[in-house]
Amino acid sequence: MKKIFLTAITLSFSWLILTGCSSDKVSNETAKNREATSQPFTERNVEPSDGTYVFDKASLLSAEDLRACNDYAGWLYENKLINAAVITTNDLEGKATYDYAAEQFSEIYEGKGSGLVVLINNATNEDIVYRTGSCLVNIGQKTADNAMYWATKEIIGSDYRSGIMRLLQLGEVCPEHMIDNSQVFAYEDIQPIEKRLSALKKDVTVLSTRNGSSISNEEILKTYYKRKYKDGKGIMLMLDINTKAMIAYSDDKLPDKLKTEIKSANELAAREDYIAAVNKAIDLIE
Repeated sequence: MKKIFLTAITLSFSWLILTGCSSDKVSNETAKNREATSQPFTERNVEPSDGTYVFDKASLLSAEDLRACNDYAGWLYENKLINAAVITTNDLEGKATYDYAAEQFSEIYEGKGSGLVVLINNATNEDIVYRTGSCLVNIGQKTADNAMYWATKEIIGSDYRSGIMRLLQLGEVCPEHMIDNSQVFAYEDIQPIEKRLSALKKDVTVLSTRNGSSISNEEILKTYYKRKYKDGKGIMLMLDINTKAMIAYSDDKLPDKLKTEIKSANELAAREDYIAAVNKAIDLIE
């Protein structure tokens, strides 16, 4: 069986596949990204997941392997806030590989958030990694291609579990605290912010989004907060690029300065100085 591999990305306003060509922004970010290891994937010890993230339509995985892949995808969903999914199929339903992966992401996650979809496609033997949001900005093309190259060797040897796990592992390249679903920050912008957030005594996550739904920002923020901070011990900031404003939430007590002076961060956001706005909010927490 000859396998072809592909990695796919989506931008905020258009979808495109990178096959050697890319925008300057993506090219610059890619050059600085870490490469996925060519060594065998070492599985994380993760808790069982209640959600469904693996859709084995081609029946390639044993019950044990399916459960392991699902638990790991669930770990990425909760800890990295990545909308992860694995799909295996023998039928693309008449669609191109990329379009099928994109439609699956839309069906599972309504096309929202930072997506990482691993498609094992036995219909045309063209496997794909589809990514968007934070996964697009932080997982460079070279990194994705390298992981797919080694995963393809495992998949050809029918070691689907290792191949899928290796591709899901791409999600670990993404930051843990600076989640840019809006794709408004460049890779170079995210790294220093992530470093600041990681150094805080309190666990703090910044979520950047473009809320075009009828659901309020407060409700969306609480949903993401409960997803990541099941113990209620953390602070989450949400920057909505559409409203150009930030809000904060915690089950714990918010810092007094953050509650009373977040308007200073919002003034910067209103001027579309989003980097300064986020850094100002972090200042209020420190």
